[in-house]
Amino acid sequence: MSTVLREQGIVTIHDQVVSLVAQRWAKAFHCKVTIRTGLEQNPWADPQQQCDIVGWRVSSSGNTVEWMAEVETDDSMRDVSSVSEWKEAVVRGIPFYLLVPRGLKQSAQNLAEKGSVPVSGIYEYTFVNGLCQVL
Repeated sequence: MSTVLREQGIVTIHDQVVSLVAQRWAKAFHCKVTIRTGLEQNPWADPQQQCDIVGWRVSSSGNTVEWMAEVETDDSMRDVSSVSEWKEAVVRGIPFYLLVPRGLKQSAQNLAEKGSVPVSGIYEYTFVNGLCQVL
């Protein structure tokens, strides 16, 4: 999947990937998506939201979280607190995905295993000629 993002206010790689994945996965999973980015005014994000992206459904019995995803950058993959944040974000029974820069999938897998973080999938992203691609 790839796209060019030109949304106003989205300047960091992290926020570009969050926006891309949220748009694409909302369509693919046919669900509502809430994101958390560095933008100061983000009317969609719940201040209590732990993950960068959360897919959910509305039903007569209430909202149900379907999946969660965390986007990491080169810098955050080197930050020892990232694994702790993953552990805090994980909710038992809800799929948890990681998106990491290309070439860091195995590193993320190792960190998740060492930290006993149950990960449903790890995807890599890269930018080619201004296009963000998720592999």
